[in-house]
Amino acid sequence: MTARFTIDARGGLKPDSTEALPELAQRAGRYLLAPTAPDLFCALRSPVQGGRAPRPRVVLVGDASGFPVSDLIAFLSQSRWSGVLRVHTPGGGERSVALKDGDVRGASSEDPADRLSEVLVRLGHASRASVEEALREVPPSRVGRALVDRGVLQAHQLWAAVSHQLSDIFHAIVLAKEGVFMLVDQDLDERLQSAVQLSTQSLLMDAIRKIDELAHFRGRIPHGRMYVAKRRPSDGKLHPDEDRMLGLASGRSTILDLARSAKLSEFEATRIVFRLLEGGYAVVSEVPTAEVERPAAPAPAVDPAARVVRTFNAIFAEVLGEVQREGQGEAFLHAANAALAGQALTDLSVLRGLQLGPDGTLPERALLGAFARARPSLGSEPVATLRHALSDVMFFLLFQAGELLESRADEDLARRVKELLAALGD
Repeated sequence: MTARFTIDARGGLKPDSTEALPELAQRAGRYLLAPTAPDLFCALRSPVQGGRAPRPRVVLVGDASGFPVSDLIAFLSQSRWSGVLRVHTPGGGERSVALKDGDVRGASSEDPADRLSEVLVRLGHASRASVEEALREVPPSRVGRALVDRGVLQAHQLWAAVSHQLSDIFHAIVLAKEGVFMLVDQDLDERLQSAVQLSTQSLLMDAIRKIDELAHFRGRIPHGRMYVAKRRPSDGKLHPDEDRMLGLASGRSTILDLARSAKLSEFEATRIVFRLLEGGYAVVSEVPTAEVERPAAPAPAVDPAARVVRTFNAIFAEVLGEVQREGQGEAFLHAANAALAGQALTDLSVLRGLQLGPDGTLPERALLGAFARARPSLGSEPVATLRHALSDVMFFLLFQAGELLESRADEDLARRVKELLAALGD
């Protein structure tokens, strides 16, 4: 897929490159737009004219949230189909599995956690240092063979790692509950083929076990976009992978974020977070948290001004995070800080000279210090005055974000901000 198009906010369709122009020209006519998931654009020519497209061609496309990918793979295996199944998921990018006469012959993935180098380190077959040293001299596709040539790996260990890598990608595809899948009728290229040939039925049986396990996790972790916060520190009883995940749990990263940071699959990250929840080490939330939600021991009362500052900082970070997903974070921060520097947002002295940091938050200690010094001059309700000033900053940021985000993302952001504000009360 090389032809790219853009649909603007007014519904206009335009090609992004000259290569896309002939693709549109070949499909001149009237079309009916089918109701699909947000990530899928499907149009049907009216009236249908028929015809056969050259290979490679997409012969089936669908919504992973509405049709089990496992059922599709079971059908492909039974019908001994040959071709490529591609699945695009939020956060994981594209994963592909190649089938030859119904058996799995290879797989590829855009997720860094699925790289062979990461699999080798996770399985303990090679150290991080030896892998990175090999990658400085060979491309990622040759790292396994390079490590065998250096005597770091045995041939059977490389074969086991490649098999494990292929299984992990297959399971991630089967476990996908969101995104788009495409079935492509094409010859298998070298990138998708490996020396490993695995039984699709065996892989499906193992995947079904993981589906059952994941259903158990979903009782406490509905999806991978849940934010994870530390509830109590490690006490020396955790496994290394649990300890590492707990150390990453800041309250501002989702399970998908943690999986990418820890170079794990979403399934493995979800399983670890579930164990942390069961042990009382962590909590999960639909929205980011600026601090531990439920400390193990009673915490001292939080100063009302600090509570206001932390809540608005959580909102500012949430707004910036959404804008950064659109690749506009740097320009957004620059505009916001320029407005703060010019006192265009508020004339309250406690914000004078302060700037939003790379994470989108104002420096808490400096802000609270300025507030404490100015408090006698802020009237009978100084905390309310502070909140009003921070609200002005928030509304400016939301306005700027609304200019950059699609309507659905903007509405979802507004909902999350409302939930964060609700914690402050009236």
